[in-house]
Amino acid sequence: MGTSEPASFGFLVLFDTVTVLSFVLIALILATAYLSKYVHRRMAWYGQMVQWAIYCMSYMLLFGFQGKSNSEPPKALCLFQASLIYACPPACAVGSTCFMIDFYMSLSPLHRKQSLRVRKLDMLLVSLPWITLFGAALQVVLYTLVNQRLSTVARSPGYFFCNISDPEPTIVSVALVLLALVAWFYFEIQSGLIMYHNRLEFARLNYKTSQGYLSLYIRSAILTAGTITGTGISIYCLPQINGMGTWSVALPFMPIFVALVFGTQKDMMRVWVFWKQRTPEENPDYTAQSSLALDEMLLQYPIPAI
Repeated sequence: MGTSEPASFGFLVLFDTVTVLSFVLIALILATAYLSKYVHRRMAWYGQMVQWAIYCMSYMLLFGFQGKSNSEPPKALCLFQASLIYACPPACAVGSTCFMIDFYMSLSPLHRKQSLRVRKLDMLLVSLPWITLFGAALQVVLYTLVNQRLSTVARSPGYFFCNISDPEPTIVSVALVLLALVAWFYFEIQSGLIMYHNRLEFARLNYKTSQGYLSLYIRSAILTAGTITGTGISIYCLPQINGMGTWSVALPFMPIFVALVFGTQKDMMRVWVFWKQRTPEENPDYTAQSSLALDEMLLQYPIPAI
């Protein structure tokens, strides 16, 4: 597909529809957790999900400018979107890494590192994705303006969104994602080893709590696999003349994947089907045991040190 040709109408409709659907799903999951007294999440979980919501919104900025070649978007808008397009993947990866570190720290009674759970470190895990987002976006803007490369800012092949034709911003973005993945994978492996070596301690917990640890770990591992796949596609497309081309249609599917991994149908039904009579297990005091969004169980039921 040439750089001056828009994608077919069907591809554009698919891209925009999936983008909106991704945002709605992430927003619904966030609203379910934030507005309900029946669902509880830690701040690292919110930090991760908010970054994915911003990821979705970044692709909406060009709505209305994706069609005919004579409907060029304002250059400032194009640069703003491009900066977010390159900044959101590292911010999401860092957010997921912080979430995995939070998971690891919740296992502190098992690896005897109680001092890890300190308020300053909790705040760092919440702030680091935002620092990554603003820092990565700023470096894209500075690269473009300082090097006088504003002419390289334009709609991507297919006119799905704005990007920069120079490879440097993509290389920086992919490098940041890979660095986050290394840390993410390290803490994921360490958490798995801790859970395996302390499986007898887990056996002392009630069934739903122990299953909560295991389920959340599996969900995180699935998200890791999806992120690695997406990063691999980005690396594959780096040397291509037309960049991602029609592969761009796949980009908004990643937040849907995240929503399916971390969203739970039971929580949504319990929160939004408010007219349904609740069972005794669905009262707020029983939330941690009845919820299938098991990350709050992980952090509300500490494992006693042996």
